[in-house]
Amino acid sequence: MSITSQDFYTITLDDDPMVHQIIERATRIPSKLYEDPKKLAAELPDLQPKAAFVDLNLGDHEATGLDLVPLIRKTFPFCPILVVTSSPAEEAIAKALATGADDFIRKPIIPEEVDARLKLRMEDAAKKAAKEVIEYGDVQIDCIHRTITGPRGQRFLSPIESTLLACLANMDGSIVQKDTLKVRCWGQIKVTDNALHRKLHAVRALLKDVSDNVFIQTKYGVGFALRSNEDVMRAAS
Repeated sequence: MSITSQDFYTITLDDDPMVHQIIERATRIPSKLYEDPKKLAAELPDLQPKAAFVDLNLGDHEATGLDLVPLIRKTFPFCPILVVTSSPAEEAIAKALATGADDFIRKPIIPEEVDARLKLRMEDAAKKAAKEVIEYGDVQIDCIHRTITGPRGQRFLSPIESTLLACLANMDGSIVQKDTLKVRCWGQIKVTDNALHRKLHAVRALLKDVSDNVFIQTKYGVGFALRSNEDVMRAAS
């Protein structure tokens, strides 16, 4: 897998510009530098990074790098997140991994380590995003043949319907924000909420055709999740 394309870029959250420069040179990928966590949080909806490097030991800021990890994960379900730390303490790293980070790098940064870890995590993310057959509840989503199969039969999906359903299924019942779904389904093309809702309506109808158990749940003002009746029963118990 080549990761040297100029279509790629990463984001670096660090108040030391030298870290950003080392990451760029090590990975050979342009990186957008952010020194203020609030600025990054505000601009996240407009970004499409291939990976994120997040310093856990920022200076005088109200928000921390650790605060940004779950937000980046929620916004970009398949974006590798590598946290950077100069602290010997394991607690912050453990919290970062528990809230969505994929790996960690200790300072002083070794360029060869950065490059190797990024390549590995990008390969992992690509496999997860492109998993051929995804099982959720009593349905199977075949992303290659674009079919959904359940106890009541099989239906064919359009390319966008297949991508939308796979994105929801890969999140294991977690909420996916609508802007994340738009990016996953349409890429750089700007689409309206109405276009997304039409596709969600179509996928809901296909799910009803093949299963009485799996459905798309809407959390108003937040996003959408693929759920099953078992999920609802476990949450209620």
